[in-house]
Amino acid sequence: DGVRSALNRQGMDLSARKAGQGATVAMDGKQHVLQFVIFEEEDPRHTKMVALYDLAPRFVFDTNGDEDGQRKLIEREFSFAGKRYRITIKPTVMKDEDGTLRTRYPGEREQIVEEVIRRLAAEKGRLSLQDSKVRFPFSLYEVREELARVKHSYNTSEIKQAILILNECPVGIHALEDNKRLLSASAFPVIGMRTRNDSDDAETFVEFNPMVADAIRRLAFRQVSYELLMEIRDPIARWLYKRLHQEIASNCRDVQQMLATEIRRDSGMAVWKKTRSMLARVRRAVEVLQERGLLAEVECEDQMVARRKDDILFVMKPSAEMMREVQRANRQVEDDASEYARLSGDSGTDEFRPVEREDLNELRNGRRRRRFGVVEPMERIAAGAKVG
Repeated sequence: DGVRSALNRQGMDLSARKAGQGATVAMDGKQHVLQFVIFEEEDPRHTKMVALYDLAPRFVFDTNGDEDGQRKLIEREFSFAGKRYRITIKPTVMKDEDGTLRTRYPGEREQIVEEVIRRLAAEKGRLSLQDSKVRFPFSLYEVREELARVKHSYNTSEIKQAILILNECPVGIHALEDNKRLLSASAFPVIGMRTRNDSDDAETFVEFNPMVADAIRRLAFRQVSYELLMEIRDPIARWLYKRLHQEIASNCRDVQQMLATEIRRDSGMAVWKKTRSMLARVRRAVEVLQERGLLAEVECEDQMVARRKDDILFVMKPSAEMMREVQRANRQVEDDASEYARLSGDSGTDEFRPVEREDLNELRNGRRRRRFGVVEPMERIAAGAKVG
């Protein structure tokens, strides 16, 4: 089909990976990667968030793909941690079943598929290192089954197409104040696939882009609730959940304030012709989190220009559930740093570090004990707040 043809054009399959180096997590066939073990999630209800990368408006929501097809480049400005950034998103061209060529950008489907792949990659022993690049081997079947489990069902063809879009749509992230390019790559710069008579147990691998790989190496990731992300059906509310998670961790405040125009701009929402329609759309995203029990209280303060409502200031009080989620993530950040320092000899995170199997098993067993409550948690709400 068109997806396989495009993959074949890139000359990528799994034969080199299986025949050569990098087929396992081992760095040289004997030693394992310490950062990969720390990246693992013992609890399948959680996943990892790379703050700047995940909060950048990389996806196209609330609009028709054909309308976006009239644009050859999407350019947006957004704010993260008090700094301004610019992001560019280039489309790819794909052929529909009827042979029509259409321009495609990463959308909600691609966001969900990437999230599921990230979660599977956090399972024990799944990542591999190939020429200093972080790779994740998997099957389309397990992605399809996991999508079905979290009630985001896509068929194998749709999953293939989503992976291809995530491979072929390059994203650029530029720090405006520092005039520094932080990323120029697609979500998965390298992919490989080998099918067996179109079965969905096809062996596949993706290579994480430099920003995500660098975050894994530097331990610049945070634990976040995967189950909540999958339960939230609104993509803007899903983004807002991650944003609030990061904001609470950063400023440790139990009340968060955001303008509707700020949410629209930073989440990647389409530009609305009518302000009132945009405000209603953002209000709905906030209400989704409140209905889910993540926000205990919400006050909406209308911002008026003359007699016209120009904006809404949302004053949001996170629920006890949300605060516990952030506290748990902060404890995990501190534990990750402590474990890494102990096992690496405080050698820094400038490169991926090997870990002996004995230490690897000790690390995994310790995490398992903490998960089941053998090790008492400590309240460290401010710990590890500035990650990502």
